[in-house]
Amino acid sequence: MSPASADASTTSVWMITGCSTGFGRELARQLLLRGTRVELTARDPATLRELAAAHPTTALALALDVTRKAEIEQAVRESERAFGAVDVLVNNAGYGYYAPIEEGD
Repeated sequence: MSPASADASTTSVWMITGCSTGFGRELARQLLLRGTRVELTARDPATLRELAAAHPTTALALALDVTRKAEIEQAVRESERAFGAVDVLVNNAGYGYYAPIEEGD
């Protein structure tokens, strides 16, 4: 069976932090196109609506600030409730800080 034709109930469940833009969003999009179940997270879940709406049976969009333990625990519970488990975690949330080493904080 090819990944694109895999039944969503037999695929792994991925939890990806930082899905509002960049690498996290593109990874989530590619996985969803292959039928993988994905928990999309971002501090502002409004940024995930369009992507989640395009994959209503395989995407779960949740608010998550990875600096808040209670939000992390809630996101895992929601994923387990919706999909039964979390098989793969991509801890992608963060931001870039660009400066020469001698000028950085």
